[in-house]
Formats: sequence, C-alpha cells, structure tokens
Amino acid sequence: MLPGSANAAGLITGFGGSLGFGTDSVFRNDDSGVGPVPLAFPINFYGGNYNNYFVNTNGNITFQSVLRAFTPSFFPGAPQPIIAPWWADVDTRNPSTGDNGLVWYVNPDANTTVVTWNNVGVFAQLNPPSNNFQLILRNLAPTTGTTGDFSIEFRYDDLNWTTGQASGGDSNGLGGTPAVAGFDSGNGMDYLVLPGSGTSGPTGVLNLVNTSNANEPGAWRFNVINGRPSTGSVPGPLPVLGIGAAFGYSRKLRNRIKNVKAPKVLSAIG
Repeated sequence: MLPGSANAAGLITGFGGSLGFGTDSVFRNDDSGVGPVPLAFPINFYGGNYNNYFVNTNGNITFQSVLRAFTPSFFPGAPQPIIAPWWADVDTRNPSTGDNGLVWYVNPDANTTVVTWNNVGVFAQLNPPSNNFQLILRNLAPTTGTTGDFSIEFRYDDLNWTTGQASGGDSNGLGGTPAVAGFDSGNGMDYLVLPGSGTSGPTGVLNLVNTSNANEPGAWRFNVINGRPSTGSVPGPLPVLGIGAAFGYSRKLRNRIKNVKAPKVLSAIG
C-alpha cells in the first residue's frame, strides 16, 4: 500500500466553465475523441509540425486522427505521434458524475493549451474508481526564438485505477495491462516513457502521483526544443496560464495498490 499523497500536484483551473477547466468537453463516450482541435500555437514534435490535435478520451492526444485504442502499446509502439499522460481505458459514460468525469480542453491564452481528464472512470462504466490528471502545453518560442519549441507538463492529482476490464483489469480497475505515460513519435524509434508505465505494484504507474522530475510530487515537465524532448530534470516554474488561473486540489491517492491476478480479457470492446 502506498502512502497517501497529500502533496500530489493539484490541477490548474480558472479557465471558465462549471469546474474551471473551460467550457469545451468531449462528449460522454468509450474509446472516442474529438478533433481536429486548434492548438494555441504551432508545435514541432519529433520533426512533425502541427497546428491542431485530437483529444482522445483514453488519456492522450494525437496529431493524425482520433485514437480509439483502449489497451496501451508500450513505447515505442504507438501507431501515430502521441502525448499520453495516462493511456488506458477511460470510460466517461457513467452519467452520475455530472460535470465531473469528463475530458475538458481549452486554450486559455495564445501560448497555452490545457487538456484535463477530470475524475474520469474506467471501462466498463465504473466511477468510482476515478483518476484526475492534466496535460499542459506551453509555447517556448518567445523564449527560445524558434517557432515550434514548447513544453509538456503532466499533472497527476489523484490516481486510483490502471486498467479497464477489456484490458484484463478487475472490478477495481487494477491488474491486466496497466496504463502507459509518456510520448512517442510513432516511428518505432523515438519515445520517452515515464517510470512505472505498464506496471503495477508500489513502484508501478500509480506511483506517478508521488514522483516527479520537477521537484513537485505528481508533476512531470519536459521541454521540446527543435522537435526533440528533453530527458533530464526540468524543474522550471509553472506556466502562466491566462487570467484567473489557480490550483484546484481534489482527492489524492488513497486506494490500496496491490498485485492482482489478471482475469480473462473480456470479448467486449473497451
């Protein structure tokens, strides 16, 4: 059992809407997404130049099309360029969560794009358990002088499940093939994966809520310069995210983390 993470990274709010994550959300679904959605600024990601992206319910954004895959591919192995704070079988169809349990996206200013998976459940329509995490892209061109340079930030506020039932998970969202976090060029060679990805147990992917490369538990930051992500520590300041941006703290990691024997994978589509 991991200790509770009272210092886990809070999600950033203040962008309007009922919860402060903006006014645009992905419709309730399983294994779908929306796009193309405009980025706030152009990016160069592994040599690909993009002005738009796709918001995928299953914990990631892509740049060629909606990605419906619910069982993650361990990097390198993504079918297209992807930035994935938590690639796993998110299911937002449980209507009891209200505006919680949805995926929100917003450009709060000309230099920032934010996607928030707010207390999202797991296949099949389970909520609880839920996970609360966020992706922030920030324009670095004003600092570096190079169009396309940007930073990636993953913020993990509350992590309680790793796996949908169609990926071998149990009724608690554990076991099977756990979530993968990081980013992949889609070329089969260039990628970065966060510690614990694809694994369970005390040092598995759920532990991202307690770990960091930025001296802030639950926060992971990377600079992408000339298309190449950094691999070292990037402590740097938090991005400035438009008027009214603030920290919103929700529940922290509190679920027991245990090794479980994966049940037979369901035949249903997750």
